[in-house]
Amino acid sequence: MTGSGTARRRGWLTVTLLCAVAPSAVACTATTGKPPAQKTTAAGTKAGAAAPYCAGGAVRWSSVNRLRRLTEVSPVVKVGENDGWVTFHPGLVRNIVPQVSTSDDRVPAHQVLAALAKHLKWVDVEELAAPGEESADRRRHPVRTDSLGHAGRFVEAEGVQVVDASFTVTCPDGDVYGSVITWFGNSGASLACGVNPRTKEAWVNEAYRLTCGPLSASKAGRTH
Repeated sequence: MTGSGTARRRGWLTVTLLCAVAPSAVACTATTGKPPAQKTTAAGTKAGAAAPYCAGGAVRWSSVNRLRRLTEVSPVVKVGENDGWVTFHPGLVRNIVPQVSTSDDRVPAHQVLAALAKHLKWVDVEELAAPGEESADRRRHPVRTDSLGHAGRFVEAEGVQVVDASFTVTCPDGDVYGSVITWFGNSGASLACGVNPRTKEAWVNEAYRLTCGPLSASKAGRTH
């Protein structure tokens, strides 16, 4: 195999989730990544240049929602049984824009993201996209799939894990309220048109509907 890109072998399985950090994930192969971190405070200065305001303040999370979202999907590619390696070119579906909003701009974005990473437990702060690190700007490559022995119409999809949370932090001048939207990780799905992926993953079903059409109840694939 030559050239750059993400390589996958198409087996019986219709859907393969890659680098999904959620506990249910069983496979993890890095396919893309967020751009190099450029951590900044709400005022635009580099984090760590001075002690952050209310650095020792307790952070209370009122809501933390995690959901994988579809970010790219390829056009349908018709594959012959003897075609072997086939290249897919996922195109942008949506852009996840990280945001940190607070009632007091002395609380820097990096401080909020560090507290969120600690709350999530299984995520490092450097994995969380900071303001300015949009999902559309992350490194992406064509997907090459070994389809030998598998004929049909196929699609490749990509997604990221999105976190949407609200919080309160105790500061010297009183409580500061805020919200954060960020993303991390990468997920990949290989879909066969005409084979229902039979998954609860909304982003996978969305990719199927956008490219293959309505979900069919007659044929079922398997996920892992």
